[in-house]
Amino acid sequence: MTLPANHYRTLKRDLSLAELLADGIVHALALLAGLIAFPLLLFHGLQNAGAGTFVALTVYAAGFFLMWGFSLAYNMTPPSALKWLLRRFDHSMIYVMIAGTYTAVIPHLDSPAWAWTLGAVVWTGAALGILVKVALPGRYDRLAILAYVMLGWVGVIAAGPVIAALPTASLWLLVAGGVTYVAGVGFYVWERLQFQNAIWHLFVAIAAGLHFAAIAVAVA
Repeated sequence: MTLPANHYRTLKRDLSLAELLADGIVHALALLAGLIAFPLLLFHGLQNAGAGTFVALTVYAAGFFLMWGFSLAYNMTPPSALKWLLRRFDHSMIYVMIAGTYTAVIPHLDSPAWAWTLGAVVWTGAALGILVKVALPGRYDRLAILAYVMLGWVGVIAAGPVIAALPTASLWLLVAGGVTYVAGVGFYVWERLQFQNAIWHLFVAIAAGLHFAAIAVAVA
């Protein structure tokens, strides 16, 4: 299992040992932060929120660990058939993480119609994105970057209900996380930059942290 012939990724320079180490550290810190923070969030949700909110937070936590876990495995594995198999999961789990984050927000919406609509939109989008990544590996990769961003910001369709339901601090944190993620895309495509991969994943980690803070404030 390899990338298609002449795929632009086959021309990407090899990362140095220092760059791989830096990238691994970013992943390890993100996973460590999640191992500390998510049990606290889930415990608080179980104690103070309804069963629906707890289930939504569990889906959100699963998306976080699946994304960072597969990303760590993929980025640390040397070029091989295994690496390109992990690549499918790594890219697919980004969709799961985005949809999972929305899932944690949805229980706070006052309108069941909007909650179901937003959930259906984000999970349908995630499923379609995963289908492309699994069935057509290595194709439409640049288009997928746009798909990630669009899915991340699709919540604007429910801006009114979301603004009405969430604390102001949560709203600002959600926006800040989205902006941070989009800003990091510039480093994702800047492949000649030293430590580009680590910097990109650092932006993703910061964005994920901001979104976690937004959800924690809403749950609290």
